Amino acid sequence: MTTLQNRTLIQSVGFGSDKMYIELNSGRVLSVPYSYTKKLSTASVDELKDYRLIANGLGIHFEQIDEDISVEGVIKDFGNETKRINISVSANFLDIADHYAKTHHISRSALLQKATLAYID
Repeated sequence: MTTLQNRTLIQSVGFGSDKMYIELNSGRVLSVPYSYTKKLSTASVDELKDYRLIANGLGIHFEQIDEDISVEGVIKDFGNETKRINISVSANFLDIADHYAKTHHISRSALLQKATLAYID
């Protein structure tokens, strides 16, 4: 059984000119473009800033536009070229991940997505 103590949770949300930044309790930051969903892309910054964390930090509810997104959903979309989700990691980590992915004949994106989903489940 997975408890919230072992889950990746949202700590805070920040808003830039073309994307939002979701800080996780792991210290990582998800960079999510507003084009991630239609409702986010058409919302004003004031509408986006009217949000609350839901499910103890597993997701975000944007009050004025009635939109919900979850950490799990965003991470599942990591590597999806149309979504353009970014996760901050060190350069050394990417070298290690690239080597592992190459030796196992998979892409870096596929490796990171599998590893992240295994970690948050």
